[in-house]
Amino acid sequence: MASGKEHTLGTILLTPLTGLFAWHLSQGDQAITILASTGCLSGIFISPDLDMQTRTVSETTLVRWSWTIGYIWIFLWYPYALFFKHRGISHCPLVGTCTRLLYMVGYAFLLQEILRHTMDIEGHLMYWLKNHAITLSIFSAGLAISDIGHWFMDNF
Repeated sequence: MASGKEHTLGTILLTPLTGLFAWHLSQGDQAITILASTGCLSGIFISPDLDMQTRTVSETTLVRWSWTIGYIWIFLWYPYALFFKHRGISHCPLVGTCTRLLYMVGYAFLLQEILRHTMDIEGHLMYWLKNHAITLSIFSAGLAISDIGHWFMDNF
């Protein structure tokens, strides 16, 4: 099983390969290449290891970069760590990616409802998700590639 630092390095190395793959599949579309690469690179922080109840290497890095952002990130993902067993379903390629994406959508919906009820700001999360489905899919595909790399490093 790879360490957090090895997973980070693996994701960094996998990101340009993901970009090249996206570039080839999209016949040179820069937006698709950037979205897929960004999705893959985000796997450093939106990692399958968010199911750990202890602080991960990426969470420690976030705390070092910004104490506030780091601890907010840890706080937001702690329920996920309580709900999912480490190296369980959250580590399954594609399925684990979907669990983390749906978890983030849940927070977006919660924030939307808080803003709607406290500040009378109307949110349109479902409209946004519907109209940006392709963008989200390309980003998610990059994240899934990162997750597959994570799974591969843990199992081989």
